[in-house]
Amino acid sequence: MNKKIIILFFICLISLLLVLPINATDINNNNLTSHSDSYQITDEMSNDDIQMMFDTANDGDTFEFNSKEYNNISLVVDKKLNIVSSRNSVVHTSGAVNSKAEDLGIDKTFGFYFTSNSSGSILSGITIISTLSDYGVIVDGSDNSKIINNVITGGKKAGMLVKNSDNVTVSFNSISKSAGDGLQLKDVGFSSIKNNTISHNGRSGIETSNINNNSIFYNDIHHNVLNGITLQNKSSGNLIKHNNAYENLNGILINSTSSFDIINANSFTSNRRNPSITETGGVYETGNGILFGSAFKTLSEKVPGRLEVKYNVLAHNEMYQAKNNPELPVFKLGDNWFDSTDDSNTFVCPMLLAGIMKMGTISVKNGIGLQMYDTKGEAVKEFGTFDTTVNVDGNRYTAKFVNGRATVEANLDPDKEYDIEVMVGGQPVKYRYKSASGEKDDNSDSQTSDNQDGRKGMSGSSDYPLAESSQGGTAKGNGNLQNGTSNSAHFANSDKSGVYGTNASGTFQDSSDNGESALTNGDIDAGDASDGEVSEEGKAYELVPPSKISKEITDTSGLVVLSIVSVMGMLIYGYWRKEDYD
Repeated sequence: MNKKIIILFFICLISLLLVLPINATDINNNNLTSHSDSYQITDEMSNDDIQMMFDTANDGDTFEFNSKEYNNISLVVDKKLNIVSSRNSVVHTSGAVNSKAEDLGIDKTFGFYFTSNSSGSILSGITIISTLSDYGVIVDGSDNSKIINNVITGGKKAGMLVKNSDNVTVSFNSISKSAGDGLQLKDVGFSSIKNNTISHNGRSGIETSNINNNSIFYNDIHHNVLNGITLQNKSSGNLIKHNNAYENLNGILINSTSSFDIINANSFTSNRRNPSITETGGVYETGNGILFGSAFKTLSEKVPGRLEVKYNVLAHNEMYQAKNNPELPVFKLGDNWFDSTDDSNTFVCPMLLAGIMKMGTISVKNGIGLQMYDTKGEAVKEFGTFDTTVNVDGNRYTAKFVNGRATVEANLDPDKEYDIEVMVGGQPVKYRYKSASGEKDDNSDSQTSDNQDGRKGMSGSSDYPLAESSQGGTAKGNGNLQNGTSNSAHFANSDKSGVYGTNASGTFQDSSDNGESALTNGDIDAGDASDGEVSEEGKAYELVPPSKISKEITDTSGLVVLSIVSVMGMLIYGYWRKEDYD
């Protein structure tokens, strides 16, 4: 009998040792989620009430604005919080500095201020109207924070300011109608500025000062009073790609000391000339796709780290597609598209060398394919976006270039050759074209042999042949520098005018902004922002709770315990039965 008791004791002990680790794991998992709480913010709460809730919250807590509208809001986020709205709540900011901000030495007015203690926070799904405050949102030293899917309107100095921060995400926001810049980036690194619409602001869409290793991608920047993008002071290692900057005074102003920056595959088009705009130091140069300011510096040619500018669409800007400052040495751009069949008709200023990209055809199933080529005749796969018109058999189609290629569904007979016209620079370029046979979407380049001009993909008879660019595909704008004055009268390079003249001849004067960066000065004082429409409100950042089904499936500790107990029970029962047989 004593032997039975000893055996049973060891069986129970083994069972207990198997069960305890599972229970401990379950307890630890429960502790991981128990510290994150969610709070509802209603319009009945005052700003002080909400601030107190923020101050007493734990890191990781979520605050959901669930009312339609809130007034006199000025909140300091001093912890890692998720601030969201699933119904696009409208927040009107306060024009006064709240007591929390005063305690922290903050003298600017704002809607939301994220401090260095708030790293990893989220602001999403809120419409912020900052008519009374200096800024809608300020992110100051808050690394790894995300400002996503918000509508920010107004701001006396800027719609949003991000400074002294790394790894910040600013995406899918609409930023408009600020009296100053739309978005200011100051001392910001390794951050992502993507898929924002920034428009109708009183100065630049995006203005930067001392930024490094940021990605500025896929932003739609238009109808800002000054530049689409302005680079000031220092910029290093930044990727500026796939942005669409139009109807600003300049697409981009590069007025920084630049190293390892890449400005590729953007569209700087239809930027307008306005001689009445003034800046500190005199007349502000306007109407250019790319403008180099007097403070621009970069490394010498062929030295690693030199600024790279290529595969951009530079077209229909009212002054120059690209313009250098006459006080600077000649700068060589990479290959870009100037919407021209004539290298002397590219509207590149005399102080720049530019590689002229060309357009050719590729065969696609039942349709028309167009492909962009660099000066070496290689197909370009990363490129800005633009539309052109294609005429075939009396039908007109719109071809949209994406990543260097455009395809038109035209239901063409693969056994028949067609004369097609592609509009380039306001002129029809004619090609002899035959669509591909084979399965649908089996696109292939039908121009596989070198043709007379030594490039691939450029064949097809044309009444408007694609001209060879000088210097092996590099053209220099023609012009005559004399005394720094300008008597050029050509300002009709807009797509609205329908007129495409030759390069502006004569002399010119560059009056780029020589003043210090407005970001460095800290204060930006401009007139009222232009009127404009705010883009459709974005979807709120979605905090998805754990699925009940997935929890039931993954939380198997109870089943394991039950199985172990059952096995032990059977062992004990079998042992007792064994005694009966004995």
